[in-house]
Amino acid sequence: MSDNLDIIRTYAATLNDSDLARAWRILYEEHQDRGKNNAAKLKASLQPGDTVEWTGNRKDHTGEVVRVKRKKAIVAEYLNGRPDQSSRWDIPLAMLRKIN
Repeated sequence: MSDNLDIIRTYAATLNDSDLARAWRILYEEHQDRGKNNAAKLKASLQPGDTVEWTGNRKDHTGEVVRVKRKKAIVAEYLNGRPDQSSRWDIPLAMLRKIN
């Protein structure tokens, strides 16, 4: 665990309730902003045929982009190294990571 996470863990144990709520809001808003920025970058660069990965159901999945929509992408999950067209997912862009 990084030193920053240790600091956050210490703050979580020592801050009073109102300060903890404000700290949580700061972290939450930063997380949301990073997700929006990631989605905007992917929207501009993702094309059908690109390989992406995402985390779902407690494990990482890999697949091929079939279609990019306004806020989501339809992705065919890989099965035995090939895109399985019967296993398509409609995934928010903020959840995807492009694999080069």
